[in-house]
Amino acid sequence: MFFSSSSVFLPLRAGSTRIYMNFKKTDSMKFKKIFLLLLCGISFARSYGQTSNITAGDSANSCSGICGCAGDTQAPLGIMTDHIHSKGKWMVTYTYVNTMMNGNNIGTTKASDNTVYKNYMMAPETMTMQMHMVMAMYGVTDRLTLMAMGGFMLTDMSMNMSSMMHMPGMTMGDMTMLSSSSGFSDTRLSALYNFSGSATRRIIGSLGIGLPTGTIKATGTTMLGDNQRLPYDMQTGTGSVSIAPGITYAFKYRKLYWGADAGADVKMNYNSLGYKFGNLYHASAWAGYSFLPFLSGTLRAEGVYTGKISGSDPASAIPVYETNDPTANTANYGGQVGNVYAGLNFYSMKRVLEHFRVMVEYGIPVYQNLNGTQMALKSNILAGLQYSF
Repeated sequence: MFFSSSSVFLPLRAGSTRIYMNFKKTDSMKFKKIFLLLLCGISFARSYGQTSNITAGDSANSCSGICGCAGDTQAPLGIMTDHIHSKGKWMVTYTYVNTMMNGNNIGTTKASDNTVYKNYMMAPETMTMQMHMVMAMYGVTDRLTLMAMGGFMLTDMSMNMSSMMHMPGMTMGDMTMLSSSSGFSDTRLSALYNFSGSATRRIIGSLGIGLPTGTIKATGTTMLGDNQRLPYDMQTGTGSVSIAPGITYAFKYRKLYWGADAGADVKMNYNSLGYKFGNLYHASAWAGYSFLPFLSGTLRAEGVYTGKISGSDPASAIPVYETNDPTANTANYGGQVGNVYAGLNFYSMKRVLEHFRVMVEYGIPVYQNLNGTQMALKSNILAGLQYSF
Protein backbone atom coordinates (compact mmCIF):
# COMPACT_ATOMS: atom_id res chain seq x y z
CA MET A 1 0.00 0.00 0.00
CA PHE A 2 1.24 3.49 -0.70
CA PHE A 3 0.33 7.11 -0.48
CA SER A 4 -1.63 8.56 -3.26
CA SER A 5 0.50 11.11 -5.02
CA SER A 6 -2.04 13.74 -4.06
CA SER A 7 -3.32 12.66 -0.76
CA VAL A 8 -3.38 10.05 1.95
CA PHE A 9 -5.82 7.19 1.58
CA LEU A 10 -4.82 4.75 4.22
CA PRO A 11 -8.32 4.45 5.68
CA LEU A 12 -9.37 2.53 2.60
CA ARG A 13 -6.53 0.06 2.51
CA ALA A 14 -8.93 -2.28 0.86
CA GLY A 15 -9.01 0.12 -2.01
CA SER A 16 -5.48 -0.68 -3.13
CA THR A 17 -5.38 -2.81 -6.27
CA ARG A 18 -3.52 -5.41 -8.36
CA ILE A 19 -2.97 -5.80 -12.08
CA TYR A 20 -3.98 -7.82 -15.13
CA MET A 21 -4.55 -6.60 -18.63
CA ASN A 22 -8.24 -7.49 -18.10
CA PHE A 23 -10.51 -4.70 -16.82
CA LYS A 24 -14.06 -5.28 -15.71
CA LYS A 25 -16.46 -3.30 -17.86
CA THR A 26 -17.45 -1.02 -14.97
CA ASP A 27 -13.81 -0.29 -14.04
CA SER A 28 -12.97 0.30 -17.69
CA MET A 29 -15.79 2.82 -18.08
CA LYS A 30 -14.80 4.65 -14.88
CA PHE A 31 -11.19 4.80 -16.04
CA LYS A 32 -12.19 6.09 -19.46
CA LYS A 33 -14.34 8.83 -17.91
CA ILE A 34 -11.57 9.99 -15.58
CA PHE A 35 -9.01 9.81 -18.39
CA LEU A 36 -11.18 11.99 -20.63
CA LEU A 37 -11.78 14.48 -17.81
CA LEU A 38 -8.06 14.68 -17.18
CA LEU A 39 -7.35 15.22 -20.86
CA CYS A 40 -9.92 18.03 -20.98
CA GLY A 41 -8.45 19.60 -17.85
CA ILE A 42 -4.90 19.38 -19.16
CA SER A 43 -5.92 20.82 -22.54
CA PHE A 44 -7.61 23.75 -20.82
CA ALA A 45 -4.65 24.18 -18.49
CA ARG A 46 -2.20 24.22 -21.35
CA SER A 47 -4.14 26.80 -23.35
CA TYR A 48 -4.69 28.91 -20.24
CA GLY A 49 -1.03 28.75 -19.26
CA GLN A 50 0.08 29.80 -22.73
CA THR A 51 -2.08 32.91 -22.63
CA SER A 52 -1.43 33.98 -19.04
CA ASN A 53 0.77 36.97 -18.40
CA ILE A 54 3.85 37.08 -16.14
CA THR A 55 4.81 40.38 -14.56
CA ALA A 56 8.36 41.67 -14.93
CA GLY A 57 10.77 40.00 -12.56
CA ASP A 58 8.42 37.07 -11.84
CA SER A 59 8.49 33.54 -13.18
CA ALA A 60 6.40 30.44 -12.66
CA ASN A 61 8.98 29.17 -10.21
CA SER A 62 10.18 32.35 -8.51
CA CYS A 63 9.84 32.64 -4.75
CA SER A 64 7.59 35.66 -5.26
CA GLY A 65 4.99 33.28 -6.65
CA ILE A 66 3.77 29.97 -5.23
CA CYS A 67 6.57 27.64 -6.20
CA GLY A 68 8.02 24.84 -4.14
CA CYS A 69 10.25 27.15 -2.10
CA ALA A 70 10.26 26.58 1.65
CA GLY A 71 7.89 28.94 3.38
CA ASP A 72 5.96 29.72 0.19
CA THR A 73 3.97 26.67 -0.87
CA GLN A 74 0.92 26.68 1.37
CA ALA A 75 -0.98 23.50 0.47
CA PRO A 76 -1.80 20.99 3.24
CA LEU A 77 0.61 18.15 3.95
CA GLY A 78 -1.81 15.61 2.48
CA ILE A 79 -1.51 17.21 -0.97
CA MET A 80 1.65 16.03 -2.71
CA THR A 81 1.18 17.33 -6.27
CA ASP A 82 0.49 21.03 -5.68
CA HIS A 83 3.93 22.34 -6.69
CA ILE A 84 7.00 21.75 -8.82
CA HIS A 85 10.65 22.76 -8.38
CA SER A 86 13.02 24.88 -10.40
CA LYS A 87 15.57 23.12 -12.57
CA GLY A 88 18.21 21.34 -10.48
CA LYS A 89 16.36 21.88 -7.17
CA TRP A 90 15.51 19.07 -4.72
CA MET A 91 13.01 18.60 -1.93
CA VAL A 92 12.96 15.68 0.50
CA THR A 93 9.98 15.04 2.77
CA TYR A 94 9.53 12.66 5.69
CA THR A 95 5.91 12.06 6.66
CA TYR A 96 4.45 10.08 9.54
CA VAL A 97 0.86 8.94 9.13
CA ASN A 98 -1.30 7.41 11.84
CA THR A 99 -4.70 6.07 10.78
CA MET A 100 -7.05 4.81 13.47
CA MET A 101 -10.20 2.76 12.99
CA ASN A 102 -12.71 1.74 15.61
CA GLY A 103 -15.90 -0.31 15.51
CA ASN A 104 -17.76 -1.39 12.40
CA ASN A 105 -20.09 -0.02 9.77
CA ILE A 106 -22.56 -1.80 7.55
CA GLY A 107 -23.05 0.70 4.75
CA THR A 108 -23.60 4.04 6.48
CA THR A 109 -24.84 2.54 9.75
CA LYS A 110 -22.72 1.75 12.78
CA ALA A 111 -22.85 -1.94 13.73
CA SER A 112 -22.35 -3.36 17.22
CA ASP A 113 -20.45 -6.59 17.81
CA ASN A 114 -23.76 -8.39 18.34
CA THR A 115 -24.95 -7.17 14.95
CA VAL A 116 -21.75 -8.42 13.30
CA TYR A 117 -22.12 -11.75 15.12
CA LYS A 118 -25.38 -12.37 13.25
CA ASN A 119 -23.27 -13.05 10.12
CA TYR A 120 -19.78 -13.75 11.48
CA MET A 121 -18.18 -15.28 14.56
CA MET A 122 -15.60 -12.46 14.81
CA ALA A 123 -15.95 -8.66 14.93
CA PRO A 124 -13.02 -6.28 14.33
CA GLU A 125 -12.60 -3.91 17.30
CA THR A 126 -9.70 -1.52 16.63
CA MET A 127 -7.05 -1.08 13.97
CA THR A 128 -4.04 1.23 13.82
CA MET A 129 -2.01 1.73 10.65
CA GLN A 130 1.23 3.68 10.83
CA MET A 131 3.37 4.69 7.89
CA HIS A 132 6.84 6.20 7.75
CA MET A 133 7.05 7.66 4.25
CA VAL A 134 9.91 9.32 2.38
CA MET A 135 9.32 11.39 -0.74
CA ALA A 136 11.93 13.01 -3.01
CA MET A 137 11.25 15.60 -5.74
CA TYR A 138 13.68 16.89 -8.36
CA GLY A 139 13.23 19.70 -10.88
CA VAL A 140 14.25 18.44 -14.31
CA THR A 141 13.23 21.75 -15.89
CA ASP A 142 11.43 24.81 -14.56
CA ARG A 143 8.14 23.13 -15.50
CA LEU A 144 8.85 19.40 -15.10
CA THR A 145 9.47 17.71 -11.73
CA LEU A 146 10.02 14.02 -10.98
CA MET A 147 8.82 12.49 -7.72
CA ALA A 148 9.43 9.17 -5.93
CA MET A 149 7.62 7.91 -2.80
CA GLY A 150 8.04 4.84 -0.64
CA GLY A 151 7.41 3.85 2.94
CA PHE A 152 7.36 1.36 5.77
CA MET A 153 4.06 0.28 7.33
CA LEU A 154 3.07 -1.17 10.70
CA THR A 155 -0.45 -2.45 11.28
CA ASP A 156 -2.10 -3.70 14.48
CA MET A 157 -5.63 -5.06 14.76
CA SER A 158 -7.72 -6.49 17.58
CA MET A 159 -10.81 -8.64 16.99
CA ASN A 160 -13.53 -9.71 19.37
CA MET A 161 -14.91 -13.22 19.17
CA SER A 162 -18.34 -14.59 19.85
CA SER A 163 -18.57 -16.70 23.01
CA MET A 164 -19.71 -19.54 20.76
CA MET A 165 -16.36 -19.66 18.99
CA HIS A 166 -13.41 -21.78 20.09
CA MET A 167 -9.96 -21.33 18.56
CA PRO A 168 -7.07 -23.81 18.76
CA GLY A 169 -4.85 -23.03 21.74
CA MET A 170 -7.33 -20.60 23.30
CA THR A 171 -9.64 -21.08 26.26
CA MET A 172 -13.24 -19.93 26.26
CA GLY A 173 -12.18 -17.03 28.51
CA ASP A 174 -10.00 -15.51 25.76
CA MET A 175 -12.35 -13.29 23.79
CA THR A 176 -9.93 -11.04 21.90
CA MET A 177 -7.44 -11.86 19.15
CA LEU A 178 -4.48 -9.59 18.32
CA SER A 179 -2.75 -9.48 14.93
CA SER A 180 0.07 -7.36 13.55
CA SER A 181 2.11 -6.94 10.39
CA SER A 182 4.92 -4.73 9.14
CA GLY A 183 6.94 -4.21 6.00
CA PHE A 184 7.70 -1.92 3.08
CA SER A 185 4.78 -0.45 1.20
CA ASP A 186 4.37 -0.13 -2.56
CA THR A 187 6.49 2.51 -4.32
CA ARG A 188 5.28 5.27 -6.63
CA LEU A 189 7.22 7.14 -9.33
CA SER A 190 5.57 10.23 -10.82
CA ALA A 191 6.14 13.07 -13.25
CA LEU A 192 4.57 16.50 -12.60
CA TYR A 193 4.24 19.24 -15.23
CA ASN A 194 3.11 22.83 -14.64
CA PHE A 195 0.96 24.06 -17.54
CA SER A 196 0.56 27.58 -16.19
CA GLY A 197 3.05 30.38 -16.70
CA SER A 198 1.55 32.55 -13.97
CA ALA A 199 3.52 33.49 -10.86
CA THR A 200 0.46 33.15 -8.62
CA ARG A 201 -1.33 30.22 -10.22
CA ARG A 202 -0.38 26.62 -10.98
CA ILE A 203 -2.15 23.98 -13.05
CA ILE A 204 -0.20 20.77 -12.66
CA GLY A 205 -0.81 17.52 -14.47
CA SER A 206 0.71 14.40 -12.97
CA LEU A 207 1.16 10.80 -14.05
CA GLY A 208 2.50 8.12 -11.76
CA ILE A 209 3.19 4.41 -11.79
CA GLY A 210 2.83 2.25 -8.69
CA LEU A 211 5.32 -0.58 -8.25
CA PRO A 212 4.39 -3.61 -6.10
CA THR A 213 7.30 -3.46 -3.65
CA GLY A 214 5.12 -4.28 -0.63
CA THR A 215 4.28 -7.83 0.42
CA ILE A 216 0.99 -9.66 -0.11
CA LYS A 217 2.12 -12.75 1.81
CA ALA A 218 2.52 -11.42 5.37
CA THR A 219 1.66 -13.98 8.04
CA GLY A 220 0.49 -13.75 11.64
CA THR A 221 -2.32 -14.76 13.96
CA THR A 222 -5.73 -15.46 12.45
CA MET A 223 -8.71 -17.59 13.50
CA LEU A 224 -6.91 -20.48 11.79
CA GLY A 225 -3.93 -20.23 14.16
CA ASP A 226 -0.44 -18.68 14.21
CA ASN A 227 1.77 -18.09 11.15
CA GLN A 228 -1.25 -18.00 8.83
CA ARG A 229 -1.74 -15.72 5.82
CA LEU A 230 -3.11 -12.44 7.11
CA PRO A 231 -6.23 -10.94 5.49
CA TYR A 232 -6.14 -8.34 2.74
CA ASP A 233 -6.20 -5.24 4.97
CA MET A 234 -3.15 -6.46 6.93
CA GLN A 235 -0.89 -6.76 3.89
CA THR A 236 1.56 -3.91 3.27
CA GLY A 237 1.39 -4.08 -0.53
CA THR A 238 -1.03 -4.70 -3.36
CA GLY A 239 1.02 -7.00 -5.59
CA SER A 240 -0.19 -5.04 -8.63
CA VAL A 241 1.20 -2.38 -10.91
CA SER A 242 -0.97 0.73 -11.07
CA ILE A 243 -1.18 3.99 -12.97
CA ALA A 244 -2.10 7.24 -11.22
CA PRO A 245 -3.16 10.20 -13.40
CA GLY A 246 -4.07 13.46 -11.69
CA ILE A 247 -4.55 17.20 -12.10
CA THR A 248 -4.09 19.94 -9.48
CA TYR A 249 -5.01 23.63 -9.42
CA ALA A 250 -3.43 26.01 -6.89
CA PHE A 251 -3.82 29.77 -6.51
CA LYS A 252 -2.45 32.38 -4.12
CA TYR A 253 -3.59 35.96 -3.49
CA ARG A 254 -1.61 37.81 -0.83
CA LYS A 255 -2.20 35.86 2.41
CA LEU A 256 -4.99 33.70 0.99
CA TYR A 257 -4.53 30.55 -1.05
CA TRP A 258 -6.74 27.73 -2.27
CA GLY A 259 -6.75 24.82 -4.63
CA ALA A 260 -8.28 21.55 -5.76
CA ASP A 261 -7.10 18.28 -7.23
CA ALA A 262 -8.50 15.04 -8.58
CA GLY A 263 -6.96 11.76 -9.61
CA ALA A 264 -7.12 8.00 -9.65
CA ASP A 265 -5.17 4.89 -8.77
CA VAL A 266 -6.00 2.27 -11.40
CA LYS A 267 -4.75 -1.29 -10.97
CA MET A 268 -3.54 -2.85 -14.18
CA ASN A 269 -3.39 -6.57 -13.32
CA TYR A 270 -4.27 -9.30 -10.90
CA ASN A 271 -1.42 -10.10 -8.53
CA SER A 272 0.41 -13.40 -8.23
CA LEU A 273 -2.20 -14.72 -5.76
CA GLY A 274 -5.05 -14.11 -8.19
CA TYR A 275 -6.76 -10.95 -6.93
CA LYS A 276 -6.56 -7.19 -7.18
CA PHE A 277 -7.85 -4.42 -4.98
CA GLY A 278 -10.48 -2.03 -6.31
CA ASN A 279 -9.53 1.11 -8.21
CA LEU A 280 -9.38 4.31 -6.18
CA TYR A 281 -10.70 7.72 -7.24
CA HIS A 282 -10.19 10.86 -5.18
CA ALA A 283 -10.86 14.60 -5.15
CA SER A 284 -9.83 17.32 -2.69
CA ALA A 285 -10.37 21.05 -2.21
CA TRP A 286 -8.50 23.21 0.29
CA ALA A 287 -8.08 26.79 1.45
CA GLY A 288 -5.53 28.43 3.71
CA TYR A 289 -4.38 31.69 5.26
CA SER A 290 -0.97 32.97 6.37
CA PHE A 291 -1.54 34.19 9.93
CA LEU A 292 2.09 35.07 10.62
CA PRO A 293 5.32 35.20 8.59
CA PHE A 294 6.18 31.75 9.97
CA LEU A 295 2.72 30.16 10.30
CA SER A 296 -0.20 29.32 8.03
CA GLY A 297 -3.35 27.27 8.54
CA THR A 298 -5.33 25.09 6.14
CA LEU A 299 -8.73 23.46 5.83
CA ARG A 300 -9.29 20.60 3.40
CA ALA A 301 -12.22 18.47 2.26
CA GLU A 302 -11.56 15.09 0.64
CA GLY A 303 -13.73 12.49 -1.06
CA VAL A 304 -12.51 8.97 -1.82
CA TYR A 305 -14.23 6.17 -3.75
CA THR A 306 -12.70 2.69 -3.66
CA GLY A 307 -13.90 -0.27 -5.69
CA LYS A 308 -14.35 -3.84 -4.53
CA ILE A 309 -11.67 -6.51 -4.59
CA SER A 310 -11.73 -8.73 -7.67
CA GLY A 311 -10.71 -12.36 -7.28
CA SER A 312 -9.46 -13.71 -3.96
CA ASP A 313 -6.44 -15.03 -2.09
CA PRO A 314 -6.72 -18.84 -1.95
CA ALA A 315 -5.40 -18.77 1.62
CA SER A 316 -8.26 -16.49 2.68
CA ALA A 317 -10.97 -17.97 0.46
CA ILE A 318 -11.36 -21.02 2.72
CA PRO A 319 -15.11 -21.22 3.51
CA VAL A 320 -14.65 -21.50 7.28
CA TYR A 321 -12.41 -18.40 7.19
CA GLU A 322 -14.53 -16.23 4.88
CA THR A 323 -17.77 -16.98 6.70
CA ASN A 324 -16.44 -16.32 10.21
CA ASP A 325 -13.97 -13.43 9.78
CA PRO A 326 -15.28 -10.37 7.88
CA THR A 327 -11.75 -9.21 7.01
CA ALA A 328 -11.22 -12.44 5.02
CA ASN A 329 -14.28 -11.81 2.84
CA THR A 330 -13.66 -9.73 -0.30
CA ALA A 331 -17.26 -8.46 -0.19
CA ASN A 332 -16.23 -6.33 2.81
CA TYR A 333 -13.81 -4.03 1.00
CA GLY A 334 -14.23 -0.70 -0.78
CA GLY A 335 -16.76 2.08 -0.42
CA GLN A 336 -17.08 5.85 -0.18
CA VAL A 337 -15.55 8.12 2.46
CA GLY A 338 -15.64 11.89 2.98
CA ASN A 339 -13.05 13.48 5.29
CA VAL A 340 -12.30 16.97 6.58
CA TYR A 341 -8.82 18.08 7.68
CA ALA A 342 -7.32 20.99 9.58
CA GLY A 343 -3.59 21.69 9.18
CA LEU A 344 -0.73 23.98 10.18
CA ASN A 345 2.47 24.82 8.27
CA PHE A 346 5.48 26.15 10.18
CA TYR A 347 8.58 27.65 8.56
CA SER A 348 11.35 30.13 9.34
CA MET A 349 13.03 32.92 7.42
CA LYS A 350 16.26 32.54 9.39
CA ARG A 351 19.17 31.52 7.19
CA VAL A 352 19.88 28.27 9.06
CA LEU A 353 16.26 27.10 8.94
CA GLU A 354 14.91 28.72 5.79
CA HIS A 355 15.04 25.46 3.84
CA PHE A 356 13.00 23.52 6.41
CA ARG A 357 9.26 23.33 6.93
CA VAL A 358 7.22 21.45 9.53
CA MET A 359 3.64 20.51 8.64
CA VAL A 360 0.80 18.75 10.48
CA GLU A 361 -2.73 17.79 9.51
CA TYR A 362 -5.57 16.14 11.42
CA GLY A 363 -8.61 14.62 9.75
CA ILE A 364 -11.89 12.99 10.72
CA PRO A 365 -14.58 11.34 8.57
CA VAL A 366 -17.88 13.12 7.97
CA TYR A 367 -19.37 10.44 5.72
CA GLN A 368 -18.75 6.71 5.35
CA ASN A 369 -20.65 4.32 3.11
CA LEU A 370 -18.74 1.04 3.24
CA ASN A 371 -19.32 -2.16 1.33
CA GLY A 372 -20.49 -5.03 3.54
CA THR A 373 -19.18 -5.09 7.11
CA GLN A 374 -16.03 -3.02 7.62
CA MET A 375 -14.10 -1.18 10.29
CA ALA A 376 -15.03 2.51 10.46
CA LEU A 377 -12.41 5.23 10.17
CA LYS A 378 -11.92 7.26 13.35
CA SER A 379 -9.08 9.69 12.55
CA ASN A 380 -6.04 10.47 10.42
CA ILE A 381 -2.94 12.25 11.75
CA LEU A 382 -0.14 13.45 9.46
CA ALA A 383 3.13 15.06 10.54
CA GLY A 384 5.92 15.95 8.11
CA LEU A 385 9.30 17.58 7.78
CA GLN A 386 10.40 19.04 4.44
CA TYR A 387 13.87 20.14 3.34
CA SER A 388 14.47 22.00 0.08
CA PHE A 389 17.88 22.53 -1.52
